[in-house]
Amino acid sequence: MLLDGRDGRESWQIAEASSIIYDARQDVLRLGASRAGAIPATESGGTFGGLTRPTGLAVGPDGRLILADPANNAILSYTTHQAAFTPLPLSAPIPAITSPPHPPIRQPRGVAFNRDGNLIVADTDHGRLLIYTWPMLALRHIITLPGPGAQPWDVAVDSRGRLYVADPAGGRVLRYDRLWRLDDAYRQAPGALLQPRHLAIDADDVVYVVDDGLRRVVRLRPDGALDADIVFDDLEPAFPPPLALREGALWLPQDDRPDCPALKLVGLSVDRGGRHHGLTLLARPRGVTYPRQGRYVSQALDSAIFQCQWHRLVLDVDLPATTGLAISTFTAPNRLDPERVAALPESRWSAPLILESDDTPEVLIQSSPGRFLWLRLDFTSGGEATPLIHSLTLYAPRQSSLQFLPPVFQEDPVSADFLDRFLSGFDTVLAEIESQIERFTGYLDPHGVPAGDFLTWLGAWFDWTFWADWSETTRRALIREAISLFKQRGTIPGLQRLIRLHTGLADPYPVVVEHFRLRDVPPFHLAGAPLAPGPDELAHHFTILVPDRAATDDEARTALHHLIEAQKPAHTDYRLRIVRPGLRIACQSTIGVDTLIGAPATGPLGEVGLGQGALLAPVDPYPRLGRARLLFQHP
Repeated sequence: MLLDGRDGRESWQIAEASSIIYDARQDVLRLGASRAGAIPATESGGTFGGLTRPTGLAVGPDGRLILADPANNAILSYTTHQAAFTPLPLSAPIPAITSPPHPPIRQPRGVAFNRDGNLIVADTDHGRLLIYTWPMLALRHIITLPGPGAQPWDVAVDSRGRLYVADPAGGRVLRYDRLWRLDDAYRQAPGALLQPRHLAIDADDVVYVVDDGLRRVVRLRPDGALDADIVFDDLEPAFPPPLALREGALWLPQDDRPDCPALKLVGLSVDRGGRHHGLTLLARPRGVTYPRQGRYVSQALDSAIFQCQWHRLVLDVDLPATTGLAISTFTAPNRLDPERVAALPESRWSAPLILESDDTPEVLIQSSPGRFLWLRLDFTSGGEATPLIHSLTLYAPRQSSLQFLPPVFQEDPVSADFLDRFLSGFDTVLAEIESQIERFTGYLDPHGVPAGDFLTWLGAWFDWTFWADWSETTRRALIREAISLFKQRGTIPGLQRLIRLHTGLADPYPVVVEHFRLRDVPPFHLAGAPLAPGPDELAHHFTILVPDRAATDDEARTALHHLIEAQKPAHTDYRLRIVRPGLRIACQSTIGVDTLIGAPATGPLGEVGLGQGALLAPVDPYPRLGRARLLFQHP
């Protein structure tokens, strides 16, 4: 019997709950109250609701704390053994290599580490980013922001290694790939951002921007444009305050109210995992305070078996170190009203079984036989965390090896009950092995195999090597359609089906153009470039057209190339073209080449009117507009 919130029933069959709620967003049962919410972006710790640390702060791979110190034009380091902030010996640009020579760093405000372990410093006053190797601190690369007067203020790195830069002077957020190349397609509409100073990136690589000029927090879409929904508007006070050094100590300035003075941060230490100790305001903001205890009582659970001896309870639960769970049960031959169950004396419930963070989430039911069972869970917490119950699984009836022993072992009821429970532990291990054998056929079904290693193992039967960015749905579809895909391998339909599974495209994309079909066909434009294969590119050559949403960046294009190379016939060659929506005369569609108005005829026209106020007047037999040749013919 499975209890969870996934099947649309009343949440967890709750008969009674005190300080317990069902969190539909996480699909868990936990401590809490309806009024409890997430950490506000304007909370006094200045951590953007826990998403990021204050601007100008980073934790290195070795757990060292790195701080930008614009007042002293330095980058500071803090370690536990030093117990103080000391300047990093950053290597200066070498004049003989860099031309013109770069000045020393001034007013640095943003620091971050990328996936390769490089230290990225935003040299604000000089409008550049300095990339240093870690821990050698050799200058590896210099990025000068485009445009006059650029001021890189904050930097952040997502899970794919892409670098984001907030430039309040230019009113923009820039993105660079892992090779430090500017992503020109990542941009915001003019005026959308006024003074973006602070960045935050969540676990899903969603970029948040704190715009001090417009006093709001906004989200950015994957293409850099603003999301329609504003996260927070009219921020008061301005968020977040920068860290500062005063008299050799680290301070966190607050707003101008008399009761919010600057806070001196002392007793700081950072472990190798990047977790801070002894400094709550810096990295662990005040979050939701959970109730310290709560109780959940289920409704009557019916086994439909007379005098059923309920066996065991298995929990899918997360128990942080400061939390615990006490489990009690009650059985009866008939269904009882919730009021009667709530009024039962404590002696009618079984002795509570305590689960802590290191315990196996499984208990043996202690109650006497009965058709109906009630489950009671008592949550405990220190206030900073809560147990999270994802599901409960009840097993019944108990079938131990006691039934196979001589009757002498069952004469004394107390001894028989103890022996029954003692043997059930061994019987459970054997039953789980038998259950795995019975369920093994499910591991051979692409719909039933569990996600993870078993899904990858089943794919290996068909020689599939799953890419990391393929979703679970895509992997199951590849296994399900493996035979038909292998039958079509090396054909146009087979290549199209595989690209659709990889990219999520729908028919008619991708479009495959075989070059031999273009023999004796005049050149024409496709995706902004002429398609005119030479005589040696007609046989065994083809072109694939996909929309730009299927290849948004260089990594996606590289992955698509690898997929096509693995699936195309070995003796063929191909070209990949990215199609962007829109009609652009002289660039994507050429008048007189692949756009025909009227029937073809001979002889040039003197003038051709297009609508009102548009006139094409050729100066020579082949006039040009931009890079497109215009051929005019009589209608």
